[in-house]
Amino acid sequence: MKKQFFVSISFVFVVSALFMSVFLFSSFVHGADNDIVITEICPYGCADSNYQWVEIFNKGNEDVDLSGWRFWEIKSGKNHFLNISSKSKKQEFILHPNEYAIIVENDDNFFGQYPDFDSLVLDSTWDDLGSSGSVGLKTGGGASDYFVEQFSYKATENNHSLERIDYSQTASDGNNWQEHPDSNTVGQKNYWSVSDNNPLTENILPTAKIVTNGTNFKVGEEINFDGSQSSDSDGQIVSYNWLLDNSTFSTSSIFSYSFSSSGQYDIKLKVTDEQNGVGNDNLVLNVVNENTTSTPSTNSTSTNDNYYGVVINEFVSDPSSIGIDKEWIEIYNSSTSTVDLKDWELHEGVKGSTSTRKIATLDNPLDNESFLKITLDFSSGKLNNDGDRIVLYNNLGNIVDQVRYGNWKDPDDENVSDNAPVTSDPNSVARIVDGQNTGNNKNDFAVTSEPTPSGLNIIKVIENVSPSSGGGSGNSSEVNNKSYNARDIVINEFVSDPTDGGDEFVELFNNTAEIIDLASWKLDDGSETETVLVGEIDAKGFFVIEKPKGNLNNAGDLLLLTDPSGKEIDKVVYGSWDDGNIFDNAPVASDPYSLIRKVDGQDADNDYYDFVITDTITKNAKNIFSITNEDGEQINENIVLQSNIIVNEVFPNPKGSDSEDEFIELFNNGQETVDLKDWQLSDSTKKKYTIKQGILKPGDYLVFKRSMTGIALNNTGGDEVKIYAKNGSVVDRVSYPGSAEEDMSYVKTNDGSWVWSIKVTAGTKNLVEGKSAAPIIAIDADIEVAVNEWATFDASDTVSPDNKKLAFNWDFGDGTDDEGASVEHKFLKEGVYSVTLKVDDGTNNSKKEIIVTVKLSSDFVGGYNGKSNVSVLNISEILPNPVGSDTTEFIELYNPTDEDLDISGLKLDDEEGGSKAYTFPDNTNILAHEYKVFGRQDTKLALNNTSDSVRILYPDGTIVTEIRFDDVFEGASYVRDSEGQWLWTSMVTPGVENFVTVLPEVKGSKIIKGKSNSVKPVINTSLTKVRDEDIGDVVFVTGTIAVEPGVLGTQFFYIVNENSGVQIYMYSKDFPKLEVGDVVEVTGEIAESGNETRIKLSQKSDIKVVGHIDLPQGQVVELANVGESYEGSLLKVNGEITEIKTSYMYVDDGTEEIKVYFKAGAVIKKDVFREGDLVVVTGLLHQTKTEYQLLPRTQNDIMKTGVTEDFVTKQEQAKNQDNADMVEKYLTATAGGVTAIFFGLFAKNSGGKFWEKVRGFLRKIFSKK
Repeated sequence: MKKQFFVSISFVFVVSALFMSVFLFSSFVHGADNDIVITEICPYGCADSNYQWVEIFNKGNEDVDLSGWRFWEIKSGKNHFLNISSKSKKQEFILHPNEYAIIVENDDNFFGQYPDFDSLVLDSTWDDLGSSGSVGLKTGGGASDYFVEQFSYKATENNHSLERIDYSQTASDGNNWQEHPDSNTVGQKNYWSVSDNNPLTENILPTAKIVTNGTNFKVGEEINFDGSQSSDSDGQIVSYNWLLDNSTFSTSSIFSYSFSSSGQYDIKLKVTDEQNGVGNDNLVLNVVNENTTSTPSTNSTSTNDNYYGVVINEFVSDPSSIGIDKEWIEIYNSSTSTVDLKDWELHEGVKGSTSTRKIATLDNPLDNESFLKITLDFSSGKLNNDGDRIVLYNNLGNIVDQVRYGNWKDPDDENVSDNAPVTSDPNSVARIVDGQNTGNNKNDFAVTSEPTPSGLNIIKVIENVSPSSGGGSGNSSEVNNKSYNARDIVINEFVSDPTDGGDEFVELFNNTAEIIDLASWKLDDGSETETVLVGEIDAKGFFVIEKPKGNLNNAGDLLLLTDPSGKEIDKVVYGSWDDGNIFDNAPVASDPYSLIRKVDGQDADNDYYDFVITDTITKNAKNIFSITNEDGEQINENIVLQSNIIVNEVFPNPKGSDSEDEFIELFNNGQETVDLKDWQLSDSTKKKYTIKQGILKPGDYLVFKRSMTGIALNNTGGDEVKIYAKNGSVVDRVSYPGSAEEDMSYVKTNDGSWVWSIKVTAGTKNLVEGKSAAPIIAIDADIEVAVNEWATFDASDTVSPDNKKLAFNWDFGDGTDDEGASVEHKFLKEGVYSVTLKVDDGTNNSKKEIIVTVKLSSDFVGGYNGKSNVSVLNISEILPNPVGSDTTEFIELYNPTDEDLDISGLKLDDEEGGSKAYTFPDNTNILAHEYKVFGRQDTKLALNNTSDSVRILYPDGTIVTEIRFDDVFEGASYVRDSEGQWLWTSMVTPGVENFVTVLPEVKGSKIIKGKSNSVKPVINTSLTKVRDEDIGDVVFVTGTIAVEPGVLGTQFFYIVNENSGVQIYMYSKDFPKLEVGDVVEVTGEIAESGNETRIKLSQKSDIKVVGHIDLPQGQVVELANVGESYEGSLLKVNGEITEIKTSYMYVDDGTEEIKVYFKAGAVIKKDVFREGDLVVVTGLLHQTKTEYQLLPRTQNDIMKTGVTEDFVTKQEQAKNQDNADMVEKYLTATAGGVTAIFFGLFAKNSGGKFWEKVRGFLRKIFSKK
């Protein structure tokens, strides 16, 4: 029995061995062939017929013989022979490892274009490679031959070659191919390439390049050194080393330097790449002792940012009489610091040229929020009356601000439509808001009849009087020619149903800071009856129109306010008046009530929200809300009570009987049970249904059918559902517009928006299905923001149930809009704004509205409530490192005004993350022009002896002013001098005016001055250390683009290196052309959004492409280690999909799990994945307010590697292992497999001897019977 069993096992063993050996032998034969891959295609579009080619590459470690191979294309369906071209410099079919070959359609034409091509060229023939099609590579033409590769390729967009990105990934994935940006890389490493495609490529040395602002300079003159145009074609530059007489004097790519003595200086730049390759450049500079005045460049380029906060604020170009009244220009410093204007210049334009001509030189400092009038003292006028260009240059010749007015145009700007207006005596042209510079002169400036040189602008509208005709006195008519904006004046209160004997009236409110002449303004009602206005309305004042013409309908009407040009300034619709959407109408105020804005002048452009009914009529005075009924009880229907009981689903038009199946569903989304007894439901009519009983537990639903309530919801024309608490307050309300399609339910989604769904879910969780699958909007934004501060509106979590591409359009309610899933916006005025987001998927669209209240920073909880204007407060002296004990450190503050300042409640602090802030106690005052000292013994602030900051903060932490210092000298004070500059002095002057004794200079260098907060120094750092810098610091970093703008968000992208990364953000989205793999240098400000560090750019020039390298690969991490150090990095995670949602999934690697979020721009098809799949996910680590997320960039970033074994299957296998037969089969299979591997290896090395050994082995086994 034992012998028979052995024979049985042996037979199975041998048969298995033979089978596996044949399989392995075949694998060995074909293994090297499979290393030949198609890497680049030049089809139709890239090249005409007879000029097309296909590139192949050996990615393996063994030679491959291409003899007899065939090229296949789908158009003819044929296998085309490959012959070595007679012109090929290589004349053998062997393709060595890491070697390219080109298959050409016509070798004569190919070498005509590439005569020096030195790789293998294989001549073939085909009719035409279409703009898109299929190609393949086959080992031969016989039946046993096979395709090494066969796939379809996509069409090109710009007629360049198609390049394979990752040679290890399948060629059939369209996302693994990308069109070359401008040409091709025939026979070379692809432009689009991951790092491991060609590991044996030799490093190409970087190229160093020095750029300066000249070669001849004066002693003490600042020289700008720029090495950022150095490049590395196959990598990135990691270090810059500047040498002066062979000694290092800088390691930055860009910096400034001045020489204290004359002579000839040999400057060298040494750059090093990541593989320690070195490039060099040198330059000789001549520095002389010469007292000459440099003239600013007249063709400098203006920027959108006023770096100094200094603007041209007002000017007179056409005074009454030259020699009596002169032309003048007013400069205004809107920053928080004094700016030294020494050697700054004012220029005028030169017609037909980009050049400018000097008209004045400035020579004094300008305090913050101060004005400077420059009188143009010439014998004849300089500024053209009909139009000119005024340019302000700083002492370096850079444009700080410029204004084009009238009909002026030049080669830099030929568009006169955005020029400032032109005027004549006795008027001036002034900024509408002092210091406000939007970059559009037309919007920023206005003509005023009240010039205010050296003072706050007052925009007073000019009255144009028509001259009389003939010799009589004639009649004159006044025309107000100023343009106005929506909401400058608003309809603030009105009575449409007065008491007996009373009259209708309409009250206006002026939101601007100027007196407005209402001549020729008009107020229309719905019947288009006009009331022409006469009179003036004061700034922030009221104006009452008694008994306007026509009659305001009691049930509903329209009020329209227009300016003299006919432009709509405000509109209010109330009651039943149908303007296309009655659901945002204001309520009706019947006798004896009036309708008022909740807050005077505040207009969110939503009358339903803006207006309430009041019984306190405040004609020509501040609005007061109060309302009581006849019994003296408070009525609160206009005020929505906060409650966790919500209307959750409305079913207005069921299939079948409406009277039986219509319903309204309520939901308790709170944590407490609510008794709904005596609560009420209603629709848009006055009918209400009182709930007799109804206990609603947390998370429960309660359905009210029409048969119970008697409430009949409209099928057409829309309707509204409201729920009232016991006291009559509205708890929740929802309205649906237009017609309700049959058998569709109106449901509330998880993000609070409402959509139509064919899935009716009475009493259960809402589902969105079918025709209703419009985008589901999710908005993350603060509903209270500060004036003139950036606020983020993020809708990136918005999803399309149908996975369609989404388009986002924002309307901020202030006359501006924007596009994109996540945007930033700055409100310039206080008020309540209705921010509306419309999302369109090409078929359906959704709209969501949020109400945002914009307040002054001081109005926020924890804000500054003092009466003093503390923004004028100066930090005047800092002693961070006294001789001896550091306990004598001090900070000195200075009050530059003529009034005492109360700074109680403000805070004094060092840099972020340093010492605990010191709060100034009550009754802390700084007298007018007083220097007040705050010592360390009182503040407990310990300043660093190397570098630190001193900050004055509002109570909520907002920065009032900040000064940063570096390179501290022991015993020296850091002081602001009389010109507003900061420098170190050996004369310490606590409590008195600063006296500067400059520290001794070091020969060959200059004293490095610290910068005030108006000019921040640029910190040269790395991606690894960028988070060590403070928010607000300006940094310079280098990195490789891991994802382009528009994929994860329209306003940002990420740069990375091997270990780190960071988000790069620009509000304007004005990025240069960027591609993954580009090496860029970035200069921007450290900021934070949702707890994630970002670098904020202000303009396109802040980012510079300096090279292109292999596409970055993610670093493998365990999720348990994910944290701040990996934020912004490109990571690779291996794990199991544990949960899949519409826009994200969770992946668990055994140590922790992470949310993998599918951004719309990444176009991730989640349907190909299932819970339980094993995947490798590559993505950028993004931090939100609550968690870390991994953001894949394309479908290729999620690779499925297998599936987890089901738990039940494991249990069954464990049970089956107890069965002896299973044990025998298992051992047999195992032995066969192991032996097959052995025999396969043996056969490969021993050839025919193998079979002799097999036959002898079998004879021995069976002879033992």
